[in-house]
Amino acid sequence: MIATAWSATNLTLAFVFELVAVGALAYWGFRTGRSRVAKVLLGLGMAVAAIVLWGLFAAPQASYSLPVAAVATKVAVFGGASAGLWQLGHRAAAVVFPLLVVANLAVIHFGHLSL
Repeated sequence: MIATAWSATNLTLAFVFELVAVGALAYWGFRTGRSRVAKVLLGLGMAVAAIVLWGLFAAPQASYSLPVAAVATKVAVFGGASAGLWQLGHRAAAVVFPLLVVANLAVIHFGHLSL
């Protein structure tokens, strides 16, 4: 029972991190564009691109099961979110976020820690 709750908690946390990454990419886009149209296109475009890539390659039920593409997608989405946060001046979040993501992915992929 504890192992199941631990696993469910880590998978839920992974999903939250995915949503945070998409939000950070959209935030970067909305803050980076020079005109209102550019801000909207960049903000929505970055979010849509991340979601599409994730659905194609990195989601649990991804359209294409290519491990290299899944890793590349995760690096691009999480790395892009971190880079965007860094560029916008959110340095602490840009450093802590990928560390939390890596820790969460390690727990998911390499087994459960003994409680």
